Order: sequence, then C-alpha cells, then structure tokens
Amino acid sequence: MERIVVVGAGHMGSVIVRGLLDGMPRVEVVVVEPSAERRASLDGGAEVAAAYEPRPDDLLVLAIPPQAFDSFADGLPPGACAQATVVSVMAGVRLETLASALGTGAVLRAMPNLASRVGQSMTVLCPGDQVSTGGMERAKGALSVIGKVLVVQDESLLDAATAVAGSGPALVAYLAQSFTDFARGAGFGTHDALLLTSQVLRGTADVLAEPGVTPESLYQQASTPHGTTAEGIATLREHRVGESVRAALEATTERARELAG
Repeated sequence: MERIVVVGAGHMGSVIVRGLLDGMPRVEVVVVEPSAERRASLDGGAEVAAAYEPRPDDLLVLAIPPQAFDSFADGLPPGACAQATVVSVMAGVRLETLASALGTGAVLRAMPNLASRVGQSMTVLCPGDQVSTGGMERAKGALSVIGKVLVVQDESLLDAATAVAGSGPALVAYLAQSFTDFARGAGFGTHDALLLTSQVLRGTADVLAEPGVTPESLYQQASTPHGTTAEGIATLREHRVGESVRAALEATTERARELAG
C-alpha cells in the first residue's frame, strides 16, 4: 500500500491529512508530530507517531515551520530519505537546502494557501532536477486533495507564487472588506453584507474559470457605456487601484525573496 507521511500537525499539516483521508482512502496516512498534546488532539483515521520511521518509497510531506527544519533533518538516521520523495510546504526553504540537508535530490517545494481548508487551494509545485516522473505525479496527486495544483519548473517563480497564491487570499479579503463596509453603511446587516460580498467573489471566480474568459473581457462585457459598472471602473482607474494592487504583489514577492535568503 502506498504510504504518505505528513510531518507536522499544525494548521497546514492537519488540512493535508484530512484531505488525504477523505480523498485517498486507499493510501496509508501517517502523521509525525513531536508534541504529545497535539498528537492527542488529532482526529482518528491516520496512524500517529512521535518521530519519523522511514520506509522505502515514502512520500514525505514536510509541514513544519521553517525554523524547525534543521532540527528535524539533524534527527534523521543516515540515509533516511534516500528512497523517499520529499515535498516541502515550508515557506522560503530552497530546493538546494532541502536536498543537502536530507541527502536526496528527490525534493519538491509546494506553496499552498489558506483556501486549502475548504478544498480550494491554489498550490504551486516545483520539483527538483532529480525528481522522477512518478514522484512528480505522486506529489501532485497528494496535493490535489486540497485544491488545484500548478506545476512550475523554475524555482524563482515560487516567490511570485507566494505573492499571488500564498498571500492572495488575504489581499483579496482586504479588498472584500471595502465591499462589506460599503454594504453595511448602505443599511445591510453584517451577515447580509458578507453574503453579498462572498457570493460576488465566488460567482466571479467561477465565471473567470470558464474557457476563453479573462478578467479584462469580463469587466468590459459588464461595462455598458455610461452605465453603473463603467462608472465604477473609471473611478478605480482614477484612483490607480490596479497599480496599488500590483505594488502590493511586488512588495510581497520581494519579501519572499528576502525571507528565503
């Protein structure tokens, strides 16, 4: 039976484990969590261990904080990861660092986002040069249980992915706050204001996913000359909202590069 080992039972690790249990019932799922308190709080369905005991052909998912990686790697027996495929969801830990510390070139980096908790993550996945086609497909399949997966070959793109996919939900939520504030100011209750905003975002995302639709084609289609939408788009342009959003994404990307060293 295929075995997937998730190291770390924090927020992201727990989300991945739940997704694996629900979406890949024929896979053996093991959770490695050093904290006894956190182990005791885990739901059933997965085997739970305090330390990683390697087996050949494991798919090893590292969902630990980046600052805990050195300690984890130092505690492994020699050659523990030699036959494993390792997927890291640790922000900022480069492929070269992973390969050197773990003693294997079969390493991949993944950048999921907070929408993973509702199965709608946009995860960007980058394989190292020594990852086999089979290892790539296993990693992609495992991460597909929490949402969509986009594979890139250029590791430098992960910094921009951190901005667009990783920080994107928070940036969108910041903008959504303006929608809900406006609706509440117009007289809607808090619940209804959030319903209006969340459904607008959900419906817009679904329309953008249709073949041939782009953001520009969508807002142009909705903008009747001299109409309400056209007036709104003109005001956004006047206040340079698009430039502000791009500046925020550029700042986030630069910060990701700094954190990665």
